[in-house]
Amino acid sequence: MNSKRKPVKAENGLPKATTGQAIRSLLQLIWQADKAYYLVLLFQAVLGAISSLVNLILPKMLIDGFTLGWDWGQFLKGILFFAALKYLVLQALSFVKTLEKRHSQLLGQKVPMVFADKVMRLHYPQLEDPQVLDLKERAIFPITNYGALQNLMGAAMDMITGLLTLGGLAAVLFAFSPWFLLALLALCVIASLLSARFSRYMRHSMQELIPTNRRYGYWFDSIFSPQFQKEYRVYGLHRLLLYKVGAYTEEITLWLKGMYNRQGNNKTLQALFTALMRVMAYGYAALRVLGGQWGSQITLGDYSVIVLATENFFATFQRFFGGVFELLASIHHLMPFCQFMLLPEAEQQDGLTPEPLTSLAFENVSFRYPHGDRQILDDISFEIKEGEKISIVGLNNAGKSTMVKLICRLFEPQSGRILWNGRDIREYNYQAYLDQLACVFQDFFLFPFTLRDNLDPEGNSPDAALHAILKEVSLEGFMARLPEGLDTHLNKAVWDDATDFSGGEKQKIAIARSLTRKSGLVILDEPTAALDPLAESEVYEHFHELTRGRTALFISHRMSSSTFCDKILLLKDGQVAAFDSHQALMKGHNLYRDLFMAQAQHFREQRGA
Repeated sequence: MNSKRKPVKAENGLPKATTGQAIRSLLQLIWQADKAYYLVLLFQAVLGAISSLVNLILPKMLIDGFTLGWDWGQFLKGILFFAALKYLVLQALSFVKTLEKRHSQLLGQKVPMVFADKVMRLHYPQLEDPQVLDLKERAIFPITNYGALQNLMGAAMDMITGLLTLGGLAAVLFAFSPWFLLALLALCVIASLLSARFSRYMRHSMQELIPTNRRYGYWFDSIFSPQFQKEYRVYGLHRLLLYKVGAYTEEITLWLKGMYNRQGNNKTLQALFTALMRVMAYGYAALRVLGGQWGSQITLGDYSVIVLATENFFATFQRFFGGVFELLASIHHLMPFCQFMLLPEAEQQDGLTPEPLTSLAFENVSFRYPHGDRQILDDISFEIKEGEKISIVGLNNAGKSTMVKLICRLFEPQSGRILWNGRDIREYNYQAYLDQLACVFQDFFLFPFTLRDNLDPEGNSPDAALHAILKEVSLEGFMARLPEGLDTHLNKAVWDDATDFSGGEKQKIAIARSLTRKSGLVILDEPTAALDPLAESEVYEHFHELTRGRTALFISHRMSSSTFCDKILLLKDGQVAAFDSHQALMKGHNLYRDLFMAQAQHFREQRGA
């Protein structure tokens, strides 16, 4: 999808593809996805043109044979010859159409994969940019919902077939009468311009409908979403939902009514021009059969050829320009896709291979999110030594999870440096650096694969090691009840034989996944949020054991977790308010002590109740 011309920048800062760039990009995309598709389309176009021209042969052959006095044997031979020729052409065309359908389906599967690969190669900050997220939706929507890419190739095939067919028909009609061909072309152009006007109306109207259709799809899909069903029933939200769906349905219905009215008017005008074409063709050709006053006299066989050629020329001309309009409409719908594919990608530059962690330091780091209205981290500095267990605490929006994203190089600080063994982490090879990290994110995700694949995606750990880690996170009892063991699938929505895990069990699996990775730094962002108090206490008690031999960062709103750590990093208003042990911080008057005491009092009151 790269183009030699650099994309211009739109007012919103996103790249803007020109029509020429879009066409080249789409053709290149299809070539990369399935080179044979072009050859199949060309064969289909040639055979389609041959099939149309062959249809002119039989009537002329039979009529001329009748006028020449053929006997039944000659008629039978002619018909058999024509039938054999038509059969071969239709069989070849049918075979190529089957191939085209297969390649079209293959293209429909490969393009979303190309799109997904592009998403994975974008800078992570772009995936949190509302403008990029909106562009992503507009880019994939025409492909997955309207088959815009298949429409594009279908339109291209109609154009090629039309050109080949029109060339043959025009030669026949030109030999009959150049002026007749010119008049026919005039009717075809006028009829095509009317179609163009309707196609332009449909294109603009469809673009206006896309936001409504997208919202309708969201609300309609929500009706069947399992995660919303409890709220619908408890709070009676289904009435509001039905109102929303009904309002969008009414809006779409009004749009369809207007579209069908315009479509009916267009068909009426098209029927008028078709009638004029037939009057001209049948009338003028008949005059030429009757005498030579209006041109050289023709035979009845020639009459049939001219009439059929005129009908085919008119229909093919409209299909050709219909293909042109469909091609332009498809390019218009696919423009956001081309624009998305021009987004700059994260550069995976070569760099150093990081040594095992001996120290991790923030040096005057400041950060705010793109398009953000406040400073998240403001000139913070601290250092963590190898093997230390650090608890990061603070109020909501203090910047705890942001620190994790910066360490993982998902974002880069606006100023300052993050140092791994005294060296800026940006100097290291990106993937080699990430291999040194193991994270349990606050919004972690388990994939609908087997339990084994979730725990060890790279397949480096033997079963015994995986079972040992699951035992460390207290899942050995649950594992014993799974008939397929490590080969158990997750997510019943994808696999019929899958096992549904509870939220706490999923969180333990996520923790186990982080421990499976042989990394020097373990980051646990709210790792016990879905666990019950007993399971949470168990994780805390085994925290040092679980992260043995590794440096660990532990983020939690539950202050009791801090007692298991060597030091507490207290964040307040984007700055480091304190960095010391639990015992030292509890001796003074500070935010950490206030938070700890308030939470302890809350638990004491709950226990007393």
